[in-house]
Amino acid sequence: MNKIVTLIAFLIVPFFATAQNDSEIVKTDTIIKTEVVIKKVDPISINPKTQNLDLNYKKSNDIISVKAYIKSLQLKRKATVMS
Repeated sequence: MNKIVTLIAFLIVPFFATAQNDSEIVKTDTIIKTEVVIKKVDPISINPKTQNLDLNYKKSNDIISVKAYIKSLQLKRKATVMS
């Protein structure tokens, strides 16, 4: 019985060993795409002070609207907690 098991082992093991050597080489091609984004910058006006004042006005309006939004959320939260 022991001789039969070793004989079968000697016949089957080479098939497993050759199965691991049969690998195909697959060639992979990689393509790298890059995009360049050009940002348009407004030129400095004739009077830079007026341009700066206009920019500050826009920024302050944005800040005020953000603060108002946060305050409205706080009021909504208080209203839901009370009810």
